[in-house]
Amino acid sequence: MADAENTPPATTSESSSLSISRVGAIVIPIAVVLVGIWLYQKNQPAATKKKLESDQLSRLLAQSDREPLEGWTDSDGDLLPDAPPADEGVAPEKLVFSYVASKEPSETELQAWQPFLDALAEKTGLPTEATQYETVPKQLSAMAAGELHVTAFNTGAVPSAVTTAGFIPVCTLGSADGFGYKMKLLVKADSEIQDTADLKGKRVMFVRPNSNSGFKAAFSYLMNEQQMLAGRDYEYGFSMGHDLSIKELLAGHADAAPVASDLFDRLVKSGEVSADAIRVIYESNTFPPVALGYAYNLKPELRDTIKQTFLDFTWEGTPLAESYGASGRDRFVPVDYKTDWEIVRDIDEQLETLRKAQ
Repeated sequence: MADAENTPPATTSESSSLSISRVGAIVIPIAVVLVGIWLYQKNQPAATKKKLESDQLSRLLAQSDREPLEGWTDSDGDLLPDAPPADEGVAPEKLVFSYVASKEPSETELQAWQPFLDALAEKTGLPTEATQYETVPKQLSAMAAGELHVTAFNTGAVPSAVTTAGFIPVCTLGSADGFGYKMKLLVKADSEIQDTADLKGKRVMFVRPNSNSGFKAAFSYLMNEQQMLAGRDYEYGFSMGHDLSIKELLAGHADAAPVASDLFDRLVKSGEVSADAIRVIYESNTFPPVALGYAYNLKPELRDTIKQTFLDFTWEGTPLAESYGASGRDRFVPVDYKTDWEIVRDIDEQLETLRKAQ
């Protein structure tokens, strides 16, 4: 330190020149690196998202890794798995319930089911527990493993739930007029797109691969009626939510978005979406909505009690009426899987044909 302090200083011009050259030699390379990092980070989310979307579509069109239920039999031809002999039925210590799997589970939505769970506990004499699953595969695995006993699957996931997890659909959400919803293909009100033929070269925002109205129905329609394939004739993305698809559409991140009519109506009635900002270019036939039911291998008396609790439950004055009343639903309505899900199974068969052709 003494030597440094006693060294005569260089002249001002020499010092400035030395400082600028040294600073330049250090700062410029760092700046180049930082700019490179910034550019990489800026582009990485979009590239990562695009790869994720491509992987999701590839997985959908690949052979499912879920095997059919072991020992599957259907003696009465209702397309549902036969229950095991009465003395082999499962009698859980508590009943575990979940609603439809969601990437962003809502605690409020789950709480809306508490009055029903209270009624179920009273009728069965068993404690109940509510849980949530972020993805359908996790929900399917839980039911197949005997960890989930009473649940709900979205329309498109029901056939897989029946054949691979032993799910028995009992009812759906409906009204005195019945049940059902349609797939609506939406564009912005001021869009140049007038019909589905105009989607060639555009970007379609799907919901998720296992969604019937948010993906399967639209994908199948564009493939069969317009001879368009995702990735070949139009770009696509997955929003992971019907409301998110509409937001992406309105934000200009997509040119079109298929969504469920009942969910769209709820968003409009709640004021979250303006009907004037959106135009419908295609509407499908009617599909059955969410299915609620139980695991096929429960004890006979427990299965019967669960079914009756659903069908006897009164919505009036409960959070369920508040949550789903906006879309015209006010009760549980019985369903027939063989008949009501025929159109959904047909779409799955079309996708299976496409898988085999890949």
